[in-house]
Amino acid sequence: MRPSRTLPVLSLLAVPLLLAACAGGTPAASPSTSAPAAGGVPGGTPAASAEPPAGPVLPASCAAITLETGARIASADLAACLTDFLRAAGSGRFEIRLADHVADQRWALVDGGLYALGTSDGEPSVAVTPDTGWMFTDGAWVQADPEGTSDQMLAAYGVDGYRSTSEPQMTYAMIAVAPGFTVGERTEVELADGTTTSLWPIRADAPFQPVPAIPATTTDLVVWTEVPGPTARIDVTGDAVGGDGQTTSGTSTTFYEDWGQGVDLTEIEELVGAPLPLPGR
Repeated sequence: MRPSRTLPVLSLLAVPLLLAACAGGTPAASPSTSAPAAGGVPGGTPAASAEPPAGPVLPASCAAITLETGARIASADLAACLTDFLRAAGSGRFEIRLADHVADQRWALVDGGLYALGTSDGEPSVAVTPDTGWMFTDGAWVQADPEGTSDQMLAAYGVDGYRSTSEPQMTYAMIAVAPGFTVGERTEVELADGTTTSLWPIRADAPFQPVPAIPATTTDLVVWTEVPGPTARIDVTGDAVGGDGQTTSGTSTTFYEDWGQGVDLTEIEELVGAPLPLPGR
């Protein structure tokens, strides 16, 4: 099949997820429950004192997590919080930056599944619905069809991969496989628009190889947030060994915005030929 120039966006999305263990697997040993730092830490401020940002109501799984310097958080607890909040928000946008590349996605979850529209380096790349999708190839949208032309089969492969890495289950796998997390001191950190703000860093306790069969190691994973749930940024650093035996290292930064604010998916509606069943309609 003829290679598509839209494939780089899939690699761009897959690399940070792979390095962060989104391929799944069983979480390594981690605390069975989340707990504040023993005796507290001078200068630490519990998240309970912070006002949650306007937007979706925080799920109970997030309200149960305390953010203070030195607090331990079980991987499964953090994974449940982030996934529950994603579902509660119902829509949003994120941008992944890796080396010189940028990928963007606008998404919405409905009872029937996921609608998502992605770009790669400013160009259209992929559009998915719960039951079909399109890849942007040579200046035109090609609908996925596993039994169609070579371009349609390639689109089907790309759409299936994009959808699976964009669904809430992948977020859960990405976090739950880590060996536990510890909250650091609040730090000024840069956001997507170049401004800075003070956020809590929730850092994986140690490097880990999430899938024994895949020679990739996550050396650092940090979730940045004001309160548990509406994540502002995730940094993932990892090493991967290619088929030629060469090790490649890199850091991806994902910025999250517009939680629960609704997103413009007009392009998908035009492809489908009908309004989407989005919340608020």
